[in-house]
Amino acid sequence: MPFVEFLDKADVFVERGIERDLVPAIVHRDGEALVPVHLAHSFLEKGARKLGRDDFGVLVGRNFQICELGAFGRSICRSLTLHDALTKLRSTFSLYSSAERVWWTQKTKETVCFCHAYVHKTGPGSRHARHCALLLMRAAVRLAAGSHWQPACVLVQDLDDILILKEEFSDPEFCRPEVSGFTFPASMLSLPLRQRGALSCAIPDKDAFDSATPSDDFLGSLRQVIATLLPEGQCGLEHVAQALGMHPRTLQRKLSALGQDYSELLSQIRFEKTLLLMQDPDFRIFDIALELDFQDASNFSRSFRQWTGVTPTEFRKTQQNRH
Repeated sequence: MPFVEFLDKADVFVERGIERDLVPAIVHRDGEALVPVHLAHSFLEKGARKLGRDDFGVLVGRNFQICELGAFGRSICRSLTLHDALTKLRSTFSLYSSAERVWWTQKTKETVCFCHAYVHKTGPGSRHARHCALLLMRAAVRLAAGSHWQPACVLVQDLDDILILKEEFSDPEFCRPEVSGFTFPASMLSLPLRQRGALSCAIPDKDAFDSATPSDDFLGSLRQVIATLLPEGQCGLEHVAQALGMHPRTLQRKLSALGQDYSELLSQIRFEKTLLLMQDPDFRIFDIALELDFQDASNFSRSFRQWTGVTPTEFRKTQQNRH
């Protein structure tokens, strides 16, 4: 999709052929549609040749954001932390591409390796897709690390990759394994995604739930109600709907129309409130668990580890060391 849009804006027309006709037609008709990878990569090779650029993948990937990758991208951007985002990416990516793999492993206690590879050869155009994928992987990490973050070590598959990627990645160290990707400090896994602001627990005006209310105001008010009910142990969908004066199914429909899921929203609010409470060293882990309506500290710790990759105690120590 990003390659087709780039060529459209550049007024570049790829010579006729099945991939020239099929790929753009599918993309323009349905951004969620799946395209045969060998046709897609053949299309990329012809597009690069018409542009006269070996760095086609870099040109496209440079300004393309994770949130623009349809439902898949929006799901990643709703993650709580970098650990949550990469875990979600690793588990769901295969649903969107059977020809390639994206995964991450913790090589050592201090270093994570974020990797991409094709399952089989698909043609020369794959290098442009590979470069774009690498920049999108960097964009995923930047959701938490900031828009200017760069990896210190980049993994490439051939010398041509080094020449093309050297400037884009600010002259990093290059390694040549059988995959492409990069490494980053494991301590970054627990970083929250930057677009999430602090959570207000004020009780909203009931008028905020009028059907004509803008979606952003509705979600903001809903989040406030959930946060208010959490310490009371009344954060289930039925309780929240009752507090809003609507049927649970009505609440579910409104959330679905906004591309939201209640359990995912509840998890987001719990995590954001956790970050606020963890800043107070006098607030015990057990107290935080009760405040967030967990049955006990072990359930809270299990959820926290899924969010961040570390236990609440380890997270708190890391935060103290940073300060």
